[in-house]
Amino acid sequence: MTTPAQFKNSLEQIFYKNSKLNNFSLEEILAPVPRIDKLDLPEGTRVLIRCDLDVPLADGKVADLSRLESIGRTVTYARDKNWIPILFGHLGRDPEATLKPVADALSNLINSKIEFVGEWIDNSGGALEPCFRDNIDKFSAGQVVMLENTRRYEIERIMWKLRSEEFDSVVRPLYSLATEICENVSAVLVNEALAASNFDFSSSVLPLVMDKVALGFHINTELREHVSGARESALVVFSGLKIDKLDNLENIVDRGKVRMIISAGSLAMALKKAQAQLDGGDFHLGLAQEDENAKSFIPEERIEQARRIIQKCRDSEIDVVLPIDFVLDDGTVSGEIPEDRLQFDIGSKTRVLFSLKVDEFANSGENLTMFYNGVFGKFEDERFENGTKSFIGELKSLTERGALTYVGGGEGRMALLKYGKLDDVTHAFNAGGTILKSLGNKHIAYLKAGYLACIESDPATSAT
Repeated sequence: MTTPAQFKNSLEQIFYKNSKLNNFSLEEILAPVPRIDKLDLPEGTRVLIRCDLDVPLADGKVADLSRLESIGRTVTYARDKNWIPILFGHLGRDPEATLKPVADALSNLINSKIEFVGEWIDNSGGALEPCFRDNIDKFSAGQVVMLENTRRYEIERIMWKLRSEEFDSVVRPLYSLATEICENVSAVLVNEALAASNFDFSSSVLPLVMDKVALGFHINTELREHVSGARESALVVFSGLKIDKLDNLENIVDRGKVRMIISAGSLAMALKKAQAQLDGGDFHLGLAQEDENAKSFIPEERIEQARRIIQKCRDSEIDVVLPIDFVLDDGTVSGEIPEDRLQFDIGSKTRVLFSLKVDEFANSGENLTMFYNGVFGKFEDERFENGTKSFIGELKSLTERGALTYVGGGEGRMALLKYGKLDDVTHAFNAGGTILKSLGNKHIAYLKAGYLACIESDPATSAT
């Protein structure tokens, strides 16, 4: 059993940003973590499987089965080994959301009845619900179980915004619940939740007390093959509304692999203003600069970060390609953004520029690996879809010319499915944030947790 001191030491290595683990390569972090089929467990063993259960719902039913399909092989493998797979995970950020519709959909996919468990953690005390703990032995070999939404419970989210001075206060309750789960539910945890990249208790803390930790089939392939491939990208295409993606972009620049960046959306707005300021001028961002309540508002600290990124790119001779004209929210096209307007897409001149730059990259004869994330505008409205639609065609062309093309999850994948098909690229992920975080030098929490769990339990463990 992991001691409190060992647990605290491991948690510190995950929590603090100066962790030496950030100096390890992805391959080194993954090396000691086995795949599920390397586990030697007797029939009837309860196995916790942290799954990607965060799927879209429409009218109370799962609207997109792709994530559930990705976990199917791991769940059925555990079932067919006559273990007792106990699935758990989250659904969005609403603590009232229930996974019951997800259990029903997965049951149909794997052709097995799933025993759904409602409340299993006592929110008031951060311990297992006595009724759940006392009845855990009723599950039989080969039976599939799913636990209710992990984000119903405060302890699942306790590490999200924790300040350094608060760290010591949470170690004891985290250790207490983790060890209770290990002793009463299962001492084996399989991670099959590629997209669960937040510092969640279930994916990033619980592994630290487990006797055995492994990767599911899907996440194993995604991390060892496709994420490793995408990390070699010399061209990254970054766009979208979320300005915090600048953190990911800066990490990618710091890693030193990229030689060209193409950007649109809010990210490009911050970079364009920063670029103008570094050159002694300025660029007005319209309402994204004026209206603090707008979703597209870009605060000054992000402009400062963008200046830092642009300067790093100039120092490293990274080509930063930004829009030169915009489709505004009133449908007009302009090279500038008036104070009372927002940009909702790139204009025709920018589409030509981006196409020329992609062609330049394809003809460079060097590393032809690229990563595409996000969309160029409000593409769900056909008035503002041309930028995204045209670039999806560029992805297909690059692939046909021998490039390795990777598409991040989220809107990038949605656009690929809308304007092209999965076969148009080398690989399309079904997780967005996880992939972005993995392209830099700072490893996500659950990867560090898996590494630490495996070297603590068995230093001789080897990779699949």
